[in-house]
Amino acid sequence: MNAVSPQTENSPEPMLLIMADISGYTRYMTANAKTLAHSQTIITELIMAIINQIELPLVVAKLEGDAVFLYCRKQDGSQSWPEAKLMIGKNLLTLFQMFSQKLKELGANTTCSCNACAHIESLGLKIIVHSGEALFHRVFNFVELAGVDVIIIHRLLKNSVNASQYILLTEAAREDLEFPGQIQLSPGTESYEDIGQIKTLHYLPGGASAAAPQTVAAGFAAQFAASWKLMCKLWFAPFASRAGKFRNVEAVSGSAARASFAVLTLLLTPVYLPVGTVLALIHALRKPAGSAHPGDAHIHKADGSCCGRH
Repeated sequence: MNAVSPQTENSPEPMLLIMADISGYTRYMTANAKTLAHSQTIITELIMAIINQIELPLVVAKLEGDAVFLYCRKQDGSQSWPEAKLMIGKNLLTLFQMFSQKLKELGANTTCSCNACAHIESLGLKIIVHSGEALFHRVFNFVELAGVDVIIIHRLLKNSVNASQYILLTEAAREDLEFPGQIQLSPGTESYEDIGQIKTLHYLPGGASAAAPQTVAAGFAAQFAASWKLMCKLWFAPFASRAGKFRNVEAVSGSAARASFAVLTLLLTPVYLPVGTVLALIHALRKPAGSAHPGDAHIHKADGSCCGRH
């Protein structure tokens, strides 16, 4: 779903604010030209998967590097709020299933062994939810959300939850969400300068609620096509990469190094494409998609890491 451009207003309105942030990215970054290019491609694939999963009444406000900022207008009149609360809660839980499946898909289809590609399945998803008020205001041709509650949800990205995957709710947000079934919420408190203490609840996805749905292994043609498509995206990534798009990532390699890597990529393309095609062919024959753990039952830990054995 694309971001919308609502009419700007002179007064704030009640909203549910959500940040869907990819965790673990910086930790596994090695900021050389190749890894930066591949990391951006991987993050872009994951961000697009998150956006494609978003359903009304949630709306994408903007992209913030490795995070998606979402909102829901509580008084938009399109549906009753009790119905909207349940739809949003269901959508948030579904995001974890989708994210886990997308990680497995990328990990199964990559033929690259750089630091970024080798640690795809170490990435996680954290979702921050806060309920309050926000004001739409225009800056040039952009419509932005502003207000104290917008500041609060961004501050909550830095919190004390010791996990790579979780939903963190403020007490106000808990009143505005309804999850299908029973989930375990643990209480907590966050403290920020100029804001003070914020009482929170967090949920750690684990077991059946976080596991990706079982998928049938793709056939050879589909697996080869997926591997070849991802290989091309990673190979040509230097021509589209901009390390500055990602917050908290400092590019060690300068613009000259990245330009040199792009030129080298271009020169090697006539050689690499047929070689890469062979690699994708071998990869498709050896590792069917959707079977990261063929034949073995497995579970994911509460932080989303893999895996413990039954």
